[in-house]
Amino acid sequence: MAKFRSTYRTGIFAALTLVICGFSLSSPAQAAETQCVGTLAQYGSTIKQLETFSAKAQALADQNPLYISDVEYYASALAQAQRCAKNLGNIATVSR
Repeated sequence: MAKFRSTYRTGIFAALTLVICGFSLSSPAQAAETQCVGTLAQYGSTIKQLETFSAKAQALADQNPLYISDVEYYASALAQAQRCAKNLGNIATVSR
């Protein structure tokens, strides 16, 4: 039984190592390019929604600290949407 647990743990650690190495091998530039698949108008409406959700989550977090993770999530999603909108905005102005 102890040998099975040891083998199981070794397999888990090997799998986690491969996953972590896989994430570190992909460049952030490639990840950003593949995530921006919408149009500029779609990102504009998404940013408005995320700003609303973020404000509501912040109000809830002021009352209950359990909502802090929601605030952080919306801040991260908002930052990503703004980056994509900025990148798409630059492409739209250059192509005109």
